[in-house]
Amino acid sequence: MDIDTLKGLQACPLFKGLGENDIISLMHSVRYRLLRYKKGEIFAFAGDECMHADIVISGVMSARIEGKSNRIVRMHTHAVGSMLAPAFLFANDNLYPVTIEATTNVTILRMQPLDVEAMLHQSDLVGMNFVRLLSNNIAYLTHKVSFITLSIREKIEQFIKTEAHKQQSTRIRITMSRQEMADTFGIQKYSLQRCLSEMQKEGVIRLDGKYIEIMGRSRTEKDSVRN
Repeated sequence: MDIDTLKGLQACPLFKGLGENDIISLMHSVRYRLLRYKKGEIFAFAGDECMHADIVISGVMSARIEGKSNRIVRMHTHAVGSMLAPAFLFANDNLYPVTIEATTNVTILRMQPLDVEAMLHQSDLVGMNFVRLLSNNIAYLTHKVSFITLSIREKIEQFIKTEAHKQQSTRIRITMSRQEMADTFGIQKYSLQRCLSEMQKEGVIRLDGKYIEIMGRSRTEKDSVRN
């Protein structure tokens, strides 16, 4: 096993708590292969069967839902260590609900479901990690569905609040483009731009290139205080 593959597996929640030798020993007991995808290449279309356990070893992939009106909702970004669609691996209905695309050149480690099952039996820790991985995925999707139902203003405010907490600053750096933000929120780019401009005019935020600075309490927060 090469060092890049080992590092990718160490970043995977499935192997949390295992040392290098433990991971190497465990992987020697199962069959796996490495697959490579070029930037822009589709890994899976929505409706394809989830037939394998796939872990991102290098690169980044994105999962999206495409509506009938060509509206794209960006569901998740899969970085190094991400296990793709673990909840569908042993499901009766194992069809991908999203389209997954390589946003950079990507290397994937692929295993058969039977080999994953063998690992779960071999290591209680891996078994517990898999249960925790599924639980975290369900929690994330639940929050994502709740987020999608919010108004445009509420989505932006929640995003800013979350990023301010992560970055521990009222001046937050936005790593996504405006189009990527709109796709993440499931809205049109012009709607996002218009709402951001309104919030700036109200003195709630200040836009500065790739930065958003929180200037005052949001309208939503003020309304909640009055109520």
